[in-house]
Amino acid sequence: MPRASSTVLVALLVGCGSGTPAAAPPSKAKPVASASASATEAPLPPYLAQFPGLFVRKGDQVVEAPAADVAVAKSYPRAKDKGPLLDGHRLTLLAAKRTYRVGEEVRVLHVHEVAVEGEQVFPMGPKPVRGELIDGKMVTATVLADVDPFQPEVYDGAVLTSPAVDYNWEITTYRFSAPGTRTIQWKVGKFSSNALVLQIVP
Repeated sequence: MPRASSTVLVALLVGCGSGTPAAAPPSKAKPVASASASATEAPLPPYLAQFPGLFVRKGDQVVEAPAADVAVAKSYPRAKDKGPLLDGHRLTLLAAKRTYRVGEEVRVLHVHEVAVEGEQVFPMGPKPVRGELIDGKMVTATVLADVDPFQPEVYDGAVLTSPAVDYNWEITTYRFSAPGTRTIQWKVGKFSSNALVLQIVP
């Protein structure tokens, strides 16, 4: 059971003729675009291009997250596996890898992106995570009814106007005691994250 804790081809031309051959001037090779050359990545929108920082709690203090967690968070803008966009909101879970050993700590990062304009975003934290499931079973507190699930109950920090992205949710941690496939998902009201599928090996 878990515990919540991105050839150049060179043509050589040889001149041939009757009689005494004259030396032909060297032919300059024209570079040919490589079929394997990677296309230039599209520029990111400004709200995704700048990383606002990631923070965790250490006792009663809020401190910068470990470098390994920051690296995972910074992968979000160009991540392939993101949650679906619904009404301008997207929830995404991130982890450092997809395969862990039995008993190894799994650290799950949470990202809330608001791609539409004009909504309030509360980017400071870490804020508590509600509505996280493992293999379909709730492992955190449930989402409160009749409240905005993305607005903290207590908050004293910056408020952004979307489009914006919020990385500062608590990093949930798990250790699995048996091998197998585990699926973690974050569900907040009608919004669902990607399914973070992990392989736990001996």
